[in-house]
Amino acid sequence: MKSINFNEDQIDALREFINISIGQATSHVAELLDAFGTMHIPQISIKDMSELNQVIIDNIDKASNYYVMKQLFSGKFGGECLFIISEDSANNLGAHLYDIKEPLQDDITDAVMELTNIVTSSIISRLTEELDVQVQFFAPTSNFLNASNIIDNDEITNYSKIIVVSTELEFRDYSICANIFILTKDEAITSLRDLIDKKIEELYL
Repeated sequence: MKSINFNEDQIDALREFINISIGQATSHVAELLDAFGTMHIPQISIKDMSELNQVIIDNIDKASNYYVMKQLFSGKFGGECLFIISEDSANNLGAHLYDIKEPLQDDITDAVMELTNIVTSSIISRLTEELDVQVQFFAPTSNFLNASNIIDNDEITNYSKIIVVSTELEFRDYSICANIFILTKDEAITSLRDLIDKKIEELYL
């Protein structure tokens, strides 16, 4: 695996693009929930896939269960979004969307799937829009797992890099929060870096 590094300007540009993208996602989720949402400034880092397990452990409660949604996207910048939401947050989401105190399992899964579609498609679509490229999305998949089983060997084998988006979408009235990770291969990361360089160059012309 080759070493792919981003300089400070590239990371700053990526952070700004993702900040804009998450802002749009927050707005769309607020419409879904009919609730005011706030967004923390994202922390961006790029790590090797071998670090994915530790990164996820650092961002979740090891004693909880999670809905894990995966959505593939392809194009000049391609990969997979990993959207992780705790059981408590998912229950709150289902209860709010369906206006019932104890939503059924299918209702919760449907609610999480809808939230995933909005968040991941908004973030990736806006990010690639900022970079002047297009992507194609594939239908997301859903799993309900305990914290220790979130990552399997396929993720480690299929991808080489992870873009960690450490942020929090806060909807205080409903206690709903989730984590987002973007899994990529070396060629996608290289392509992303080239697209960012092109955008930076355009801004300074």
